[in-house]
Amino acid sequence: MNESVVSERRRHPRFPGAHAAKVYLPRALRFAGAETADLSVGGALLRVDRSRPIAAGDEIEVAIAHGEECVAPAALLRRARVVRVSAMDHYHQAVAVEFADSGTLSAAA
Repeated sequence: MNESVVSERRRHPRFPGAHAAKVYLPRALRFAGAETADLSVGGALLRVDRSRPIAAGDEIEVAIAHGEECVAPAALLRRARVVRVSAMDHYHQAVAVEFADSGTLSAAA
C-alpha cells in the first residue's frame, strides 16, 4: 500500500505514546486493562488483555489516563467502535478503535 492511500484513510494525525487505559466491554459487563500505543483525535490503538475477547464492530467504552497517571478514571469513559483486532502475543491483542466523539484526545492530554 503506498503512502498516499494510507494518508487518505487517516482523518487525523496519530501521536505515539503509552498511556494507562481501560476498556469497558458491555457485552461481557466487565472492564479490561489496556495501554495506548498511539492516539489521535478520532481514535486509538490499544494493547488489551486477550482474556477478554473483542471483535471488530463491537461497541466499547475507553478511558485514557492523564499524563503520567497510572489509573484511567471511569469518569473519562468515551464510547468507541472497534475497527480492527489482531493478536500481539500470547497474552495481548491490538485493538484499533474509532471514538464516537472527538473530545477523547483532549481529555487525555
